[in-house]
Amino acid sequence: MAVLLAVLVMSTAGVSAQIFQTSIDDNLEYPLDTLIRNHEWWLGFGSSAFYAVNFGTLTVDLAGGTSPGSPTYRVTPSGGTGYGMGVGPALEYRPRFSQLGYMLAALVEWRHASAETTVPIAYDNFAYNAVYESHSTVVYAGLGLSVKAQLGVTGMFAMAGLTADVPVAVTSSYLWQHELWNGELPSNLPGAPQTSIKWKTNVNYMPRLGLQVGFGHDFMVGMFGNRNQLLSPYVVLQGATPTVSEPSAWNNISIRLGAVWRTGL
Repeated sequence: MAVLLAVLVMSTAGVSAQIFQTSIDDNLEYPLDTLIRNHEWWLGFGSSAFYAVNFGTLTVDLAGGTSPGSPTYRVTPSGGTGYGMGVGPALEYRPRFSQLGYMLAALVEWRHASAETTVPIAYDNFAYNAVYESHSTVVYAGLGLSVKAQLGVTGMFAMAGLTADVPVAVTSSYLWQHELWNGELPSNLPGAPQTSIKWKTNVNYMPRLGLQVGFGHDFMVGMFGNRNQLLSPYVVLQGATPTVSEPSAWNNISIRLGAVWRTGL
């Protein structure tokens, strides 16, 4: 029995020595980079949302009324805000051992924008003294080509690139006319002399070319049983040519938050 116990102890010690070896290798520092680039091409899908601050003046036409001789007149709201969200595929090329990557992303996006007048407008006998709110929603299709520069070894990156998008369909476009009485806006009191009227109108959205700059982070993920994947949240600041250019210029600067999931090809 004593011999058997001695053999077992020596065997355990031998295995332990193989697993927990002590040598000069104990002092090696391993790379902190978790992004092991096994592939140079990544294909995936992304989604994003944005908030925009509008500036400039939007000019829209409005039918002044239904009475004979009522003219079509123009309303010029300015400034305003916008928001939207979109989805689309993404393709990235990352050269092996390079600090630069290149991403091409497509996007189908729903966008809403609003603007209002700051000074009451009156049109002779055909319209009340009123202020106006313009609201419109449009579907855009776009492309973005960006260069990604790795910042350090943990996955942080900076990005900059070009954007191009075109309006596909204006799904809604209308104008609220808020009539004033003695300088007061419409109220919900019965019999109030002022009212709010909703008019259909049209916003002539334009194709746009722009720039974007921002930051993000690549994380290795293991969804669906495949470890060769990246998930990249990002934030970018975007500007472009005018949203509307005729007969007046109306534009915006937007901040976008999004994420792209990709798998190595």
